[in-house]
Amino acid sequence: MAKRQPSVFELGPSLHQWILNERWAIEVHKRLRSLNSAVQSFQSAIALCRGDRRLLADWIEAAQKSSTQYCMALITLGCGAYGFTVGLRNGWEMGAYVAIKLPLIIFITLLFNGLLNGLLGLVLGSGIGIRKSIQFLLTGFAIMAVVLGALSPVSFFATLNMPASGDGSGNHAWHGASLLMHTSLIAFAGVTAHARLLHYVREFADSNRAGTHAFFAWLTGNLFVGAQVSWNLRPFFVSPGLKVGFLRDDPFNGNFYEAVMVAFKNVTQF
Repeated sequence: MAKRQPSVFELGPSLHQWILNERWAIEVHKRLRSLNSAVQSFQSAIALCRGDRRLLADWIEAAQKSSTQYCMALITLGCGAYGFTVGLRNGWEMGAYVAIKLPLIIFITLLFNGLLNGLLGLVLGSGIGIRKSIQFLLTGFAIMAVVLGALSPVSFFATLNMPASGDGSGNHAWHGASLLMHTSLIAFAGVTAHARLLHYVREFADSNRAGTHAFFAWLTGNLFVGAQVSWNLRPFFVSPGLKVGFLRDDPFNGNFYEAVMVAFKNVTQF
């Protein structure tokens, strides 16, 4: 006698349980992938802090979408954290403004200098085109953001030990000291980050000499454009007598280098 096959209705509970198990397995797989991605991102950040040559070479050579997104995330987080400590002397609102504006400066500089650096690289005979120069620039800014993120505690405690912003004869000196300190720290982070890339620029260039010339041309251009863009997006710490605001009413009045000279005079009383 043939064995009776179970009906669809009899299979219902077991089929339902099988579907639930499959959904649970898919959900666990998604969570494990997310956890693995987070672990890999953390390991990449550690490798970047060590200056891992293999990681930097992969980012520069591949120019993959994932590495571009990771660099942009590092710039946003690292520069945002440092920017918050810069504006904190004038309150939480100013800290939030600068946390937005400092990464914005990096991206605007990347936009302006990406094409310029590629043209300079070709003119100077390095053979490095526009796409590769943008990848170099993005990787360098990511390293700079990591350095600035590491300097955020230094900036934070330095800000806490400064007197509150307000009107007074000594506030111009403290304002100048803040400007000079943060200018020095950001310049240090930028030069350090670019120095990590000099070896790779020489490797990708047609000759070591052409690569060195292109590197210093890029470094000069980035410092110049970044400084002027930061001036146009001021304030980052409010000048004595002025109110907190996201932007100035006269963003194109004056220049960054004049402000540095005035700050130096206020600090040294020359």
